[in-house]
Amino acid sequence: MILADIGNRHIHIFKDGEIHHLKINNAIKEYASSYILYISVNTRVKDLIASSTSWQDISSKILLKGSYEGMGVDRKALCLSRGDGLYIDAGSALTIDIVERGVYQGGMILPGLHSYKDIFTNISPALSYDISWEIPLDRAPKGTLKQLSYGIIAPIYQEILNQRKSLPLYVTGGDGKIVASWFEDAILDETLVFEGIKNALDRSIL
Repeated sequence: MILADIGNRHIHIFKDGEIHHLKINNAIKEYASSYILYISVNTRVKDLIASSTSWQDISSKILLKGSYEGMGVDRKALCLSRGDGLYIDAGSALTIDIVERGVYQGGMILPGLHSYKDIFTNISPALSYDISWEIPLDRAPKGTLKQLSYGIIAPIYQEILNQRKSLPLYVTGGDGKIVASWFEDAILDETLVFEGIKNALDRSIL
């Protein structure tokens, strides 16, 4: 079984236990003759996929109790991967979602970590710094770079603590390694979305 998670800029292919991150056109070209089950948050590529491949859209099979209309199917799949927990997807946006007693409780959507650099640069060229992701969080620091870094990380870190309570913490996404490094017990796994897809399919009939 080959699975795909289609985002706004890339298609993530899960095949033989490995994930391949490809630009959309390259993925369609390379896997056009393969049979793939996919989920997608990108409605713009559906016609292209339909005309170029025999892939099957299974987004409607990803059913999460308590989810809301308009919730991204990739977030639903992530929340179905491991049961109760706080789930973080650190990609182009950073999403935080909570599952308790098998039911989605709510969450939040923040800018992706690297988008903060653009935000501050747009405010003033004097704030154009590469963010330090390993800054200590035990006290407010001195220095522009340290304060920018602290101002980004500390509120996210504290909100995760506030929402997490005693729940397991699961992290995925391109910047997942950064977020996971802030917590000693974070479970970092880039296959979580695909685990959730598999779990949803096990409960459904294609």
